[in-house]
Amino acid sequence: MGAHDIDILTSYFDVDGHGHMNIEAFVLGMRGDLNARRMAIVEKAFSKADHTGDGKCHVEDIVQCLNVKMMPEVRKGTLSEAEGAKEFVRRLEGTTEMIDSVITFTDFVDYYSWLSCSIIDDETFVELIETAWSVSERDIGEDRFELCSRVMVVHSEEKVKGVTDKVKQEQYMRTTLQHFDLENKGSLTMEQFLKAAHRMSCSMDENIGQLFFDKFQNEEELLDYYKMAEALFKRD
Repeated sequence: MGAHDIDILTSYFDVDGHGHMNIEAFVLGMRGDLNARRMAIVEKAFSKADHTGDGKCHVEDIVQCLNVKMMPEVRKGTLSEAEGAKEFVRRLEGTTEMIDSVITFTDFVDYYSWLSCSIIDDETFVELIETAWSVSERDIGEDRFELCSRVMVVHSEEKVKGVTDKVKQEQYMRTTLQHFDLENKGSLTMEQFLKAAHRMSCSMDENIGQLFFDKFQNEEELLDYYKMAEALFKRD
């Protein structure tokens, strides 16, 4: 890497314009997304606390589902269980305020994306989540379809701010999907659909994507996104 490349890199991560590279911004930019396996177990953990299925959890639900005893600081005795729970929430939302706080799925994924940077092995990462949240990787399947559906619906609801009209929220989802319909056919290939889902804050692999195709596939074996958007909002 030459001096010019270093200058470009530094400028990109110089978020405050002071001529210095912010280490947090650097790690955030370089970390990449959770891979499919890690995302699946993180989604599984979040769904355990997301009792209403709307992509949001109250802090009380997070604390109730989290096995605080397994936090390193609690195991070492440097924090009590109550202090450990409060510290975990602070890491999630950047505050120690725990009254009427809400943790979104995005907050949850962001936290575990940071943590994922320091864990090279997938097995170790999965085991950590399973232990902390008392969930199992073995029973991930149809429930992942449900969670991914909810995440995309919630994303659409949040983007159409101040509007409770389900028709307009459904239209937003359909428009987002249509953006990846390069031939304007009203349908998507698997690759196009996975990119569209990612745009709506929902990363998934082809195994989960196939569940959507199984439900909303047209005669050409492509995903009918008009049918999908209508179905997801109708049942929501």
